[in-house]
Amino acid sequence: MSTCGHAERPNILVFATENNPLAARISLALACVGFRVAALTRPGHPVREARKIPRHFAYHARFPLKSIIRAIDRWSPAFLVCTDDLAVRELQNLHKYTAASDDKSGRDDKAGRRISDLIELSLGPPTSFPAIRNKSDFLALAKLEGLRCPKTVVIPATGALKSSPGELTYPVVVKADHSSGGRCVRVVDSDADLRLAIWELQAPGTWRGRRFLGAMLGSEALRPLTLLLRRTISLQEYIVGHPGNRAVICWKGKVLAGISVEVVEVMHERGPASVIRLVNHPEMAAVGERMVERLNLSGFVGFDFMIDSANRAWLLEMNPRVTQTCHFSLADGTDLAGTLYAQMKNQLPRPRPASINRDQIALFPNEIIRAPSSSYFLSCQHDVPWEEPELVRGVLNQTRRMQIRRQARRFAERHLPAVVSGLVRIGLLGARTSDSRPPFEAITAPWEEITPPLQGRRKTRWSNG
Repeated sequence: MSTCGHAERPNILVFATENNPLAARISLALACVGFRVAALTRPGHPVREARKIPRHFAYHARFPLKSIIRAIDRWSPAFLVCTDDLAVRELQNLHKYTAASDDKSGRDDKAGRRISDLIELSLGPPTSFPAIRNKSDFLALAKLEGLRCPKTVVIPATGALKSSPGELTYPVVVKADHSSGGRCVRVVDSDADLRLAIWELQAPGTWRGRRFLGAMLGSEALRPLTLLLRRTISLQEYIVGHPGNRAVICWKGKVLAGISVEVVEVMHERGPASVIRLVNHPEMAAVGERMVERLNLSGFVGFDFMIDSANRAWLLEMNPRVTQTCHFSLADGTDLAGTLYAQMKNQLPRPRPASINRDQIALFPNEIIRAPSSSYFLSCQHDVPWEEPELVRGVLNQTRRMQIRRQARRFAERHLPAVVSGLVRIGLLGARTSDSRPPFEAITAPWEEITPPLQGRRKTRWSNG
């Protein structure tokens, strides 16, 4: 492999529709290994605070395809990187749009064909799009491949919910297609709860009134009516164990490198991880390679598993995008961003120091959100991008606002419990998760204690303003 200079650095466009720090972390990792990185995000996204990412394009939810086409036209990227599921779906919609425009015009649309080729290079061929887009299609394909998956019953969209499936025993995991982050996952223990959960998940995951919708449409009074579903629902066998994840970088159906972790703590029940442990799990690695080859995938991909008491990995779903560990640079030399650069340029990437040198990692800012004074900050490596102080400050201030809202809710629950209970029942206020929450400490104290390692430089404290 060549080790010559990096005069012709390839362009990459990082695409995010959600305002979380994931796009900033992978953008910084890609820039460090040699890519020229631009970001397509909403105004106010945390990545706009990163000094190493000077080029930004605005994503407008009302005109998504136009926003993507404009960014691609102006940046001319060699590769696209998505950091959330909606971004992946928007690229698939754009691919469908360009293909339809080309067929309708009957002319050789070079610009449209270039965009289609770029999307296929970054995600995979169009034949893989249904499995990428729908959890139910992916699990059905994994089952055909003979992989270990929970028993699953699919209730298709436009179908009617007639009766509870007899193939599964309670508890049952209820999942909706086109969802992420645990927002559209429920565990139910009875037929009545199952109906409520299915109808609740028909509404978008961000809609506050969906709990009221579930209670109304899933009520006994409407049971005789034949109502059609608008979202495909998967009912899964409940597997007892702890979550695991395998993040890979792949190229045209071949896995180039990967990172396997077990989840130690989650932000909320069935939600994203906040503390993880690096592991070597051959079964997770083999499953990832099998599905990447089967779907001929490219780019960053994550696979979610449940690890049972016998250390067997049960495949739950695939995330065809960047996940929380993709920006890691491990002490053993594993670097997904650097591996992508080496594949695209046939050159060694720029060396960057190992950001992870412990097996157990507290993810930033997830663990701060879960428990501001977590004991894991003392025993684990805290994955904070200290080289970007403005980014850290912006994320911490965003977290501070979340903590203030949490404190306001605790006050309301203590002094106005009937009002809070009523708002929860009709879906205008989210229900408390079952995991325990620590009492709210002084907002400034825990953050000021989180400081970078002292390596011959002055201790830094972050302001809250």
